[in-house]
Amino acid sequence: MDRKLEEQLNGFIDGHVCLMGIGNRHRHDDGVGSFIAEALDSHPEFDAIDAGFTPENHLETVANLHPDIILMIDATDFGGNPGEARLIYPDKVAYSGVSTDAGSLRMLAEYMSARSHAPVALLAIQPADTSEGESLTPVVNDTFRDLLESLPNLCSHAKH
Repeated sequence: MDRKLEEQLNGFIDGHVCLMGIGNRHRHDDGVGSFIAEALDSHPEFDAIDAGFTPENHLETVANLHPDIILMIDATDFGGNPGEARLIYPDKVAYSGVSTDAGSLRMLAEYMSARSHAPVALLAIQPADTSEGESLTPVVNDTFRDLLESLPNLCSHAKH
């Protein structure tokens, strides 16, 4: 994980975290958020919800977990290099150049924040390929593996 992302996450993560993985597993890199949530589901440091490509169907599940922080994870075109990951705050989405799901992302985050009273941010991963297919590209797979290693550690050291 690059230093900038680690600093962003350390500044955001505080208390009990709910990771909400978003993505379509049938469109290559678009499935990365979903794959991360599934892989981290058994970790006790946080709650992980695989919301697939219908995150709106999981809002009450997330709210009922009473998280202190909600971290959505999704492949998002923010103009970065493929595999690059950044923390994006929903209130900045309209101004960030984010092109995938921008409007619905902001509405989803606003609803979750109002319903749970928890701050919400998006861990955006720049996709390389979102065409039909069920595997991650090598560069996004490297980011996937890096996040599987680093997120449990960041969440377990969160301030409470």
